[in-house]
Amino acid sequence: MNKQKKTVLISGISKGIGAGLAQRFVDLGYELIGTVRKEEHSYGLGKVFKLDLLSAESIAEVSSKLIEHASGIDLLINNAGIGSDYNSDLSLEENFELRFKTHLFGLYSFTEAVLPLINKYGKIINMSSKLSSFAEIDKVETEKLTPTKIAYITSKTSLNMYTKILAKQVAHRGIEVLSVHPGWVRTELSKTNKNAPLAIEDAVDGIVKLIQQSNPSGTFWDATSQKQLNW
Repeated sequence: MNKQKKTVLISGISKGIGAGLAQRFVDLGYELIGTVRKEEHSYGLGKVFKLDLLSAESIAEVSSKLIEHASGIDLLINNAGIGSDYNSDLSLEENFELRFKTHLFGLYSFTEAVLPLINKYGKIINMSSKLSSFAEIDKVETEKLTPTKIAYITSKTSLNMYTKILAKQVAHRGIEVLSVHPGWVRTELSKTNKNAPLAIEDAVDGIVKLIQQSNPSGTFWDATSQKQLNW
C-alpha cells in the first residue's frame, strides 16, 4: 500500500452514500478499502471485501484480511445499514433483531476488530440519523412510527451511545469519533427517500466537509446544516 496516501475504510460502498463517499475520497487521493454485502469487486476504486455485519464469521474473516492488507487506517466510515421502512413483513421483534444486529452489534464488532489499525489522530464516523435524537423524536407524527421505523430509530440511538463511549476509550490516541446525520437523501436505503430533497453528491459534500474539519470527539452532527445536534 502507498505509504504516502491516507487510507479510508468505508463499509457499504455498493451504492448510495457509500458509493458517493468512496468515489469522493479516491478523488481526494485516499487509498480506499471498502466493504459490500454481496458480490465482491473493486468498482475500479480500490480494494473491496465482502462483509456481512449479521455474521460474526464474516466480520472475523474480513478483519483478518484487513490486518494483512492495511498497515494503518486514517479514517473509518461505518456507513452500511438498513433503511427505516424495509422488511415491513417482519414482526417488531424481528425488525429489532435485524436492525440492532446491523447498526449496533455488527458495527461494534467490526469497529473493535479494526480499531488497532486506526492511526493516532485518525477519525471514526458512525452514520446515524437525526430521528435518533431525543430532541427530534417529538416532531415525528405518531402514525409514522411503524415497527420498522421504531426499530431503526432505537438502533441508531444505541449507536449514538456507542459513539460517546468509543470517543472516551480512544481519546488517549487522539482519535475523533462522531455520529453524523447525512440529511434526507435520495437513495434506495428507504422507500420514502425517492422524495428526499438532497442529492447523494450534496450529502457527500456535507459529510466530507465535517470530516475535513476538527470537531469535538463524541458529538453528533448534521452534515447538511454543519451544526451539532442534541442527543
